[in-house]
Amino acid sequence: MIELLNYSGVFLVGAAAAAIGATVGGGGLLSVPFLIFVGLPPQIAIATNRFGSVGVSIGALAKFLRQQKIVWKYVIPFSAIAVVGGYAGARLLLIVDEALLSRIIGFILLALLPLLFLRRDTGVVRGQVTKVKKITGYIIYVLTSVWGGFFTAGSGIVNRYAWTHFFGLTMTEVAATGKIPWLLTSLVVSATFIRAGVVHYGYGITLFVGMLVGGYLGAHWAVKKGDVWVKRAFAVFVVISAIQLIFFT
Repeated sequence: MIELLNYSGVFLVGAAAAAIGATVGGGGLLSVPFLIFVGLPPQIAIATNRFGSVGVSIGALAKFLRQQKIVWKYVIPFSAIAVVGGYAGARLLLIVDEALLSRIIGFILLALLPLLFLRRDTGVVRGQVTKVKKITGYIIYVLTSVWGGFFTAGSGIVNRYAWTHFFGLTMTEVAATGKIPWLLTSLVVSATFIRAGVVHYGYGITLFVGMLVGGYLGAHWAVKKGDVWVKRAFAVFVVISAIQLIFFT
């Protein structure tokens, strides 16, 4: 009975985490702690969550592709960076203190939040992009890709800062364009974790199905509600995520 409740909880939390992740990012901040709660060691919880997160990208892509929200010119460079950085992050999982890094990311999220609201149209309308901005954005994306391969939680939120500010994308375009790099990275990182034998397949498959459903619903809400709603939801979730990363990891 307890095992059935655990699997049901993993499915529901996976769906909720994916809906959040597809909309504003940071869904791993919900799913990883829950996997630890049901009894998985932190390392296996992180690996299992990454295995399940393949479903987020597939579910969200199904919606975003039809709505033509993907900015294709960034897909190849973002994907290349995400795959290399994600693999490096996965290899670091066993040797780096994730609790310390989690707190650092939490402080960064809070520090960056005001930047999103210095201009009312940031993340709502396309912004101006310069060469310096692009270079800076790519550097930040390299770092967050490594973080994403290592822990996943919080990396998507930082990416949204970078992509709206340095690449001038709207919030919905960020959510859509990021799904292809995330899918490719999740496949590579999951394969790395599978080879290392640190994936719980029962919870991983359950999480995958839940995230498949949640990813589609989250993408649907993002498109339906629009960039202003996504931006506000993003701000709320940044504060919640930062508190969790700083005080509860």
